[in-house]
Amino acid sequence: MITLELTEEEMGTLIEALGTWMELPEQDESEEWLRRQDLGADLDTDLREALNRRDDGWGAAGAAVAEDTFIQAGIDAREQIKETSRAQTRRKEQAAEMMKGTATGLLNDPLDW
Repeated sequence: MITLELTEEEMGTLIEALGTWMELPEQDESEEWLRRQDLGADLDTDLREALNRRDDGWGAAGAAVAEDTFIQAGIDAREQIKETSRAQTRRKEQAAEMMKGTATGLLNDPLDW
């Protein structure tokens, strides 16, 4: 692994040169040429990401907080849906009726033996 420090202009030049190189007609049909074309596409994507994602405020801690917030929002939304769903309302009504002793459907109730 080699680490380089590049200016924005140098990054732009590299991205442009890669794009030009990748648009060239294939020199031959060899596996090596195809492999280099794939590597060039990956490098182009990596360079564009490095150029555009600097200082975006998303460090490792920021991403973890965002993930936790996203998950908690999903949990809260699910709980809210459960509270307002028709099925939940029916279950509560059935439970209330069962507590009164008026629920039907208990075919094997020991009280009826």
